[in-house]
Amino acid sequence: MKKSIVLVKTIMAASLLFFGCSNDNSSSCPDDFTGALDATETPLVGEWSFVSMVSEDEVDLTNDSMDNPSTDIYDQFSECQQDVAYTFEDDRGYTLKQGYVATNCTNKVALNGTWKLTAGVLNFVADCYTNSIDIEFNEDKTEFTFEKMYKFVDVDGHTITSKVTFTYEKTPN
Repeated sequence: MKKSIVLVKTIMAASLLFFGCSNDNSSSCPDDFTGALDATETPLVGEWSFVSMVSEDEVDLTNDSMDNPSTDIYDQFSECQQDVAYTFEDDRGYTLKQGYVATNCTNKVALNGTWKLTAGVLNFVADCYTNSIDIEFNEDKTEFTFEKMYKFVDVDGHTITSKVTFTYEKTPN
């Protein structure tokens, strides 16, 4: 049960629906992002795979009968939980998929929307919601990271709130 809770939270974190969501409760949805990409946005075009999730505080999410907390949250996830990828298109469309590459994943998720990058803030529109996160590219623009506060429930049922750094890596063409 706890693994499925972590999976749901992983999906939420990966899809960014957990972070910075807003819906003004009106009957109209925000407009999709449109228009040509500028030079700061073009490095984002392509597929980006989830490769790291590191917490400032140690957490034990593995039900392995050992007390082995770690700051490496990604390593404690199953292969299906690690299998998360964004594809950013040059027409501003994006797709988020989880569980499509790893073997035997039963909780596959696919989300679609539009995106825009402005001054280091990655903005999304999907399903009548707008979302945004501050991202930081590495020097050669092959990875981006973002930080958020995240609430975990460890194997003993304790809630731990910690700052987490998520890393996505660009898939080579």
